[in-house]
Amino acid sequence: MRPEMSKAGRAAAALLMTGLSTLGGQAHAQSAAAKPYTVVNASFACQQTTCDAELWLPVQAAGAAKPPVIVMAHGFGGLKDWGLPPFAERFVKAGFAVVRFDYRGFGKSGGQPRRVVDGKEHVKDWLSAIDNISQRADVDGKRLGIWGTSYSGGQVLMAGAERPAVVKAVSAQVPFVSGLSSSLNYPIKYQAVAGWYALRDLLRSDKDEPLYVPVISPDGFAALICPECADGYKKLVPPGVEQTENKVAARVFMSLPFFSPGSHAKDIQAPTLIVAAENDGLIPVSKVREVAKELKHGEYVELKGADHFSPYTGPLFEQVVARQTAFFQKNLMAPQSVASKP
Repeated sequence: MRPEMSKAGRAAAALLMTGLSTLGGQAHAQSAAAKPYTVVNASFACQQTTCDAELWLPVQAAGAAKPPVIVMAHGFGGLKDWGLPPFAERFVKAGFAVVRFDYRGFGKSGGQPRRVVDGKEHVKDWLSAIDNISQRADVDGKRLGIWGTSYSGGQVLMAGAERPAVVKAVSAQVPFVSGLSSSLNYPIKYQAVAGWYALRDLLRSDKDEPLYVPVISPDGFAALICPECADGYKKLVPPGVEQTENKVAARVFMSLPFFSPGSHAKDIQAPTLIVAAENDGLIPVSKVREVAKELKHGEYVELKGADHFSPYTGPLFEQVVARQTAFFQKNLMAPQSVASKP
């Protein structure tokens, strides 16, 4: 038989359990404080398949009004977990619900063939996301904003123009605005190779696996080539992501030059914030400046000395996310904002 614990021993054990319980409670409280939102599946139907989406709902007091919502998606070949969560966390801490989604053919979204970057098809996904999220009962669909970056930064300009009655604020970060101007930045030595790969890929049927090219390749042929591309893009990819994700269908070389989302800027009715990078090696900033001037209710911020990937990390991230948060607060939360006017 076990010897009976002494009175002093029982007291010490009780004290230890109380301490552990307190520490556990503190750890739980710290965990809750670190993640002030609940996660809900928000996947939606699009073009005979489903786009994978996740909704972050801010933790609110019982009886609080439904929160305004911001819809987000990534740029060229990226997934919703690549560099977007830090922005989403800031928005949800400010009281917004946030939806991040992946395009058809990417991540856990349905659709075939896989990893085909097509701006016009991605815009269809954006429109389906906007239509679906605006009807949800757990958010205020009358206060909906959209946020895009790089390739999706151009797509949100088109989506905002297409859904003027629903989209109340548009945030475009280092946006792709003109396929022609960006294509002129592509190295001449790889242009013939790109065309050959694209032609061979286009000759395949949708039942065949596409002919892929790498998204980035240090000092080699790839879809994205600029001084900051290889290192900058790599920093967005979370640890442990398979190298197989570093690819897109080669047909993008044929569609990209003819995709010009910036031409829709003049048709956007909602307030629009454009954040550009002065030394963007991928998207000519001169063209972004031109597009910004076409906006009816535009705000333009140019990050001095920044390259295409600067806004995602470091001090410039803090500057950019603070400006974007203030922009959404002004246009989705303020009662007398432009977004609330008929």
